[in-house]
Amino acid sequence: MIKLLTYTHILAGIISLIVAPLAMVVRKGGKAHRFWGKIFFWCMTWICFSAIILSTVKWIPFLLLIAVFSYYAVFVGYRSLYRKQLHQGKGVTWYDWMVGVIAGLFNTVFFVWGIYLVVKGQVSVGLLASGFGFGGMLVMWSELKRYVKPPQDKFDWLYSHMGNMLGGFIASVTAFSTQVMHFMPGVMQWIWPSLVGVPLIIYWIRTYRKKLGTGMSFHEALS
Repeated sequence: MIKLLTYTHILAGIISLIVAPLAMVVRKGGKAHRFWGKIFFWCMTWICFSAIILSTVKWIPFLLLIAVFSYYAVFVGYRSLYRKQLHQGKGVTWYDWMVGVIAGLFNTVFFVWGIYLVVKGQVSVGLLASGFGFGGMLVMWSELKRYVKPPQDKFDWLYSHMGNMLGGFIASVTAFSTQVMHFMPGVMQWIWPSLVGVPLIIYWIRTYRKKLGTGMSFHEALS
């Protein structure tokens, strides 16, 4: 069972790395975009499920950390498509709250664990754990806060979808980098996807905000 989980985990990871860029380059909102996006989402779902089991059995804490961190972002990004009326206070379900609270607890534990490792002298590992844990806590807090105080922008769901799906892809690339790109310095294997990806996410979201803010129609902005 462990071998099967390992092989399917790797296969799903490879597929996710292929289909995510395909979803990015095709027309947003079109059939191809939705098709590749759904494959990416379900691959990430399996990656998270298998990673939880594998990381528990083999005790690989960072595998568990990345799995929860990346999947919560992808889950939020996917769910954003079903919460297009969030600005009106509609669309939030009990399982949105449940997944957010669970992700928050996981990330809090990893943040505390990272601080503990730093105190014990394992600085590099500790900083990575606390950094990812803190980042996950911020994502969770930002999301749950929107449930209590709905955003004013009616296109907030679009920015959430973009930011979180791309954030999940960055985490997936990070996992690939740490397993394959051993020619890079240890810390860089972990942080280069974020150093490249996060500024691009900020740029793309600002671009769409600007387009939609000038009165451009939704379909024109995405074309």
